[in-house]
Amino acid sequence: MSTLSFIPNRCRVIGSLVALGSFGAAVYLGKEYRGKRQLDQICRRVPVAALPKPSACRNLLETRRETTAAPAWGLETPAVTSSWPGGDNKMHWTPSFAALQVEVPLSALARYGSSHGKDNDEHGGAEGDAFCLMQTFVAGFLDGRRTGAEAQFLDKNVPPLSFAPGSQLFGDRSGLGAFVLDTWSTARGKCVQPLDLPKDPPPPVSEFPSNTAVREGGPIDTAGTVMYWRFTGRVSSTMDRLASWGLPWRMMEGGFQEFIVEKVSDQAVRLTYAMVESANLHPGGQSRRDFKRMPWLAYELHVLYGRILLYKTLRRFLNPS
Repeated sequence: MSTLSFIPNRCRVIGSLVALGSFGAAVYLGKEYRGKRQLDQICRRVPVAALPKPSACRNLLETRRETTAAPAWGLETPAVTSSWPGGDNKMHWTPSFAALQVEVPLSALARYGSSHGKDNDEHGGAEGDAFCLMQTFVAGFLDGRRTGAEAQFLDKNVPPLSFAPGSQLFGDRSGLGAFVLDTWSTARGKCVQPLDLPKDPPPPVSEFPSNTAVREGGPIDTAGTVMYWRFTGRVSSTMDRLASWGLPWRMMEGGFQEFIVEKVSDQAVRLTYAMVESANLHPGGQSRRDFKRMPWLAYELHVLYGRILLYKTLRRFLNPS
């Protein structure tokens, strides 16, 4: 067998293994939560337009969208962005997006924040403003995530929770890790300031514009936290090499996630968990733009995992131990 014929055959085998592995993981997760068939109704998926207008991820996707780009999972029109921290070199794009929303009693977040020592910011009322409740949302999400098996091999020396830009939230600081980019609040007139990120932590793989419109406020008290994550260079380069051999897929290099709280009434809040991934348009320095993305099954598995994490968060709020 020649080398030229071996490479495509090898990629087909690898592709089959990836698909089989994704299917097996989907079956496992489905069995774990088969008693909760209404998971997708509880943590419903919503489009970009359903995110509150001050949302930093919505701002990213709307201000950097490019109609000539290839389709993306969960997006009619993906965004094309520069490498971090920004500029004219449009080296990345958003191959996938998903957002999940759910409404819960305001008292559930306030109670969880009080009992877990998370409610330590200035209040806009007896039970806190949206910014304070957003911090509780993130804390509950991280508390729920730590109960999963992945935390045992992903998390290494994670410090106490902090919302300061650059703070490590989970993962490995020198490998696959997640960090705070910044926070924002309509009531406090605070927007995301990406360039305030310290030089110490690994930076995001792509630019993230500031949601300055949040300073205009709005009828609903809304606040959010943006975190970013990134794969190690070795993982990214391996997938790039496989794609160059003919594999029809490419994994993301990193991405952004946003946790949003809207005080829709005196009794209820709307929680939004948004996920935006970033991939290299010119892997290996190639001149032609490459819009390969993850397999559809892998994308759906990614969304399912997000739903499970959000469901774990809700259980902590509604059924505190």
